[in-house]
Amino acid sequence: MDRRGGPGTSGEVTGRSRWTWQGESCDRRVSLLTSFQFPDLKAHLEEYHRVKKQQTESTFSEYLVMKSVKKRMRMTARYHTKIQPTLYPPVLETLIPDDRTVADQLVDLYFSTFETTFRILHVPQFLEEYNDHWHPDNHGPMSTGCGDIFAAKLLSLMACATCLVDTAVSGEDSQSLNEKAKSWIGAVVSWVKTLTSRARLTLDVIQVKCLLLLARQAVGHEGDLAWLAAGSLVREAITIGLHRDPSHFKGLSPYWGEIRRRLWLTIIELDLQAALGTGAPVTLSEDEYDCAPPSNIDDEDLLMDSPVAPTPKPITVLTRTAFQASLAQTMGVRINIAKAVNRVRLTLSYQQILDLSEMLTTQLAKGHPALIGGDSCETDSRRCRLAFRQSLFLFLIYRCLLTLHRPFFLSLAETRNETYAFSRQMCVQASLALLAPLEISADHLDRGPDKEQGTVYPYLLRLRGGMFRDEFFHAAATLCFELRLQAKDKPLLPLPGSVQGFMDKTTSYQRTALVHNVENAIRYFESKVRKEKQACKAFMLLHMVFNSAQSQMPSSNSEHRASSGTHSESFDLNDACPRAARRCRELLLADGGLLYLQEAEGWLSSSGGFPSIVCPASTPLTNSVNADRSAVESRRP
Repeated sequence: MDRRGGPGTSGEVTGRSRWTWQGESCDRRVSLLTSFQFPDLKAHLEEYHRVKKQQTESTFSEYLVMKSVKKRMRMTARYHTKIQPTLYPPVLETLIPDDRTVADQLVDLYFSTFETTFRILHVPQFLEEYNDHWHPDNHGPMSTGCGDIFAAKLLSLMACATCLVDTAVSGEDSQSLNEKAKSWIGAVVSWVKTLTSRARLTLDVIQVKCLLLLARQAVGHEGDLAWLAAGSLVREAITIGLHRDPSHFKGLSPYWGEIRRRLWLTIIELDLQAALGTGAPVTLSEDEYDCAPPSNIDDEDLLMDSPVAPTPKPITVLTRTAFQASLAQTMGVRINIAKAVNRVRLTLSYQQILDLSEMLTTQLAKGHPALIGGDSCETDSRRCRLAFRQSLFLFLIYRCLLTLHRPFFLSLAETRNETYAFSRQMCVQASLALLAPLEISADHLDRGPDKEQGTVYPYLLRLRGGMFRDEFFHAAATLCFELRLQAKDKPLLPLPGSVQGFMDKTTSYQRTALVHNVENAIRYFESKVRKEKQACKAFMLLHMVFNSAQSQMPSSNSEHRASSGTHSESFDLNDACPRAARRCRELLLADGGLLYLQEAEGWLSSSGGFPSIVCPASTPLTNSVNADRSAVESRRP
């Protein structure tokens, strides 16, 4: 289990769906993934915790220097935010960009991606308000403004879309837009807090809160607290009756009934995903609400003033609501899986686990063909946006499958129970499916570090929230554990008359495919560290887990090792850790990170605002930073 909160607190204990789950003990933060599956990594981390505070320690000096650089950059960001002038003007409208081009592109990105998955807004109705806002009559001296509700929705949905921007939008790059997104989120959160308790219990405010939850996960802003916000949102939704089917309310128009169904399904989906990410209980069971799923209809057919509900289209017709209608078919079994896995004690029999797995895969097969098909996302932006629905749909399903089978798959490290062979197979297949979007950009990444910065990942991989980062990490780590298991598997003796060479090549091809996917994941996390200055821990751990797995691989794979550029060195973790730390530090200082650190050094010399950072005596931070500065500058054109 994972305890967070620091000494003196009651401790936050998480369940099996979180990758740092500790089993039945509450030891220091070494996940179950490293306790038995990778004993060499466990010993390495325990040695680090034992000696990290020794001033003369040199084994982990590279890692400690990298950690100090990361800490100074983080402190600089906090200090920079602290000295800014008032970030949250009393009128939200003043935060809306003056240039409509910026707003138009962000709004278009949101409605072509997020609003085709989690249904929150009625598109024609919102766009009508949006166009009214830009009308010249609404910007004169006598104008009363657009209103806080509309401004809160607009700022929140624009914040969702900032992480999807490919290039500069009207002179602003994606990094500057990400900083603006965090200020927009903070402004809307502050505005919501000014409302009375009664004023918050409206559909408009609940829509704003749904958008805020999405935005936090999209840009990685306080996403770890999503479970608290999602649980509160579920209770507010129940207070205004969203959990009951609209047919129970007399006089409710078909338009508002459909909006309520969409909102309710979005809310319980957000709560389910937050619970899986945190390892916490889901707020509701399936039998605690009776609100029917939304109909498969387009927004243009759903008119506010119409007394007659539009005829739903078949599930095979792709509408803006098809994603939600398909996902609703799996909601019940996914809630049951989350509740079963995150209990204090896993009481289900393995047969019940298999039954839940079969139910989920059966419901998955009934989804819209465009959501479960094999269409790839290439350079065309429209195909990329359509692929966002497919990749997110499969991500949510496979994430649940991994959560269900993971405890049994990981237990194979202690006992080779062949009963759990199906869980092993499902975990490997689900992990490969989760990592499949990385293959789209693998060719670009293989061209060398100079091409790395120009890589355009699919939209799903640009989301910065911890939910996505953790699942991609765990999928790659799962493949590493599979590599270790394969190294220990007893080889099958060839039958008389069989071709042994063919059998050996088949096994080698399978192993090569696993290695290739893990290497794609490492490159992906390298890109996140370089561009976002985040995911250092995931990059470091995955690099060492991969080295641990490679150290167990048979010599028949030596040819692949030699051809793998960054992983051809020694697989001893005492060598792998410094290599990963040096690479991580280099990525942190790239793309403006060096200037950020120079800014921190200037503030440190002129202000006593930062506490001192202890670095190992063998590797002074100043010398290391100067060396990195020279290395970075030498690579500039």
